[in-house]
Order: sequence, then C-alpha cells, then structure tokens
Amino acid sequence: MGRDYYQLLGINRNATSDEIRKGYRKMALKYHPDKNTHPEAEEYFKEIGAAFEVLSDKDKRAIYDRFGEEGLKVNSETYAPPPPSDLLPLICAIGGTVLFAFVGIKTFEYFTKKKDKKDCTDNSS
Repeated sequence: MGRDYYQLLGINRNATSDEIRKGYRKMALKYHPDKNTHPEAEEYFKEIGAAFEVLSDKDKRAIYDRFGEEGLKVNSETYAPPPPSDLLPLICAIGGTVLFAFVGIKTFEYFTKKKDKKDCTDNSS
C-alpha cells in the first residue's frame, strides 16, 4: 500500500482545496531540500508534491479516495481521453447543409437570371 497523501500534507480527508494548498505549502517549506539537510528530505519533498498534484485535482482525488494510490497507477496506464463531443457531426451536417443551400441558390440564380441584350450581341464583325 502506498503512502497516505492526506497524512503527508497533514490534512483531513474532507479538506477543502484551500486547506490542501495550505497543507502543501507548510510541508513543502518544512521539507524543501534547500532548507532541510536530512538525507531523505528531497525524497519526502517529491512525495509531498505528488500528493498535492493528486489531491488538488478533483478527478484524481476521487480516484485516490476510492482506490488508493494503486488506482491512480492503473488509471494512468489505461486512461483514454473522453470521447469527442457529439456536436462535431452536428456542426458538420449544419455547415454542409448551409454550404449546399448557398451553392444551390447561386446556381439557380445563375441559370435563371435574364441576360442583358448587350451580353448576347456578337461584336466580332
């Protein structure tokens, strides 16, 4: 089992986003490698960053709360982006219809307009 991200940041499981941010700041300042000379401070600092990344994202946090750290690993390996919006085919259909109507109207106007007599006379004499 992985580390408890809530414990790493020193916050409760029902913490708000502000409390998560404050907990991260507090722990990051405490364990920053430039301020803490402990040999494991850098590794702990990285874990704090990973905990903040997960808990500050509502989707990742929900996965973490439900399945733990292992759920995040499985989800990241099998993650597929959500399917594209169903609006694209609709927009294409509407655009195609509008374009077809425009071309049809212009073609109809071209073939039904009365030609001027000047245009019909042949001046090649």
